[in-house]
Amino acid sequence: MKRFVFVALAFLVLSSCTSVLRKDLMDRGVRNFSLDQLVRDPEPHKGKLFILGGIIAETTLTETDSLINALYVPVDSFGYPKESKPNGRFLARYAKERGILDPLVYGKHRKITIAGIFTGTEAGKIGQMDYVFPVFRIEDMYLWERTESYPWCAYGPYPYRDPCYWGSPWWSYW
Repeated sequence: MKRFVFVALAFLVLSSCTSVLRKDLMDRGVRNFSLDQLVRDPEPHKGKLFILGGIIAETTLTETDSLINALYVPVDSFGYPKESKPNGRFLARYAKERGILDPLVYGKHRKITIAGIFTGTEAGKIGQMDYVFPVFRIEDMYLWERTESYPWCAYGPYPYRDPCYWGSPWWSYW
């Protein structure tokens, strides 16, 4: 019995520390880099594998690929996004031959972790402002579960649990 408990605990500990992307990509990829440096001097970095996190701003489908426009968020050694302020934007391309990234699934505000080959930069716009985007070709990707947030209160939309709700919880039933 003790052996079973030990094996179960070991499995739980080891499985909780797994990376979200393929291990070979996580080992080879560059993490925690500056997007500004890629934009200023792209040539030495072309063809290198990068591991990056992001918050999707927009996903569009083109004739040749799916294109994700995202805010950059650094990741830890397992590919989990770090709690830090997003810093810059990037584009990530997913070839049509591999499938499509449906904009309803890969929608605004979803978090992603990407293993991507840096292919260069591309001029574009954010609103009316001109912007130079670093561009990555997606090799592997993880889409994080959607998390609901209710900025006006900590406990969500349920009036009987919501400290911001001042009325009776029974009003909604009449």
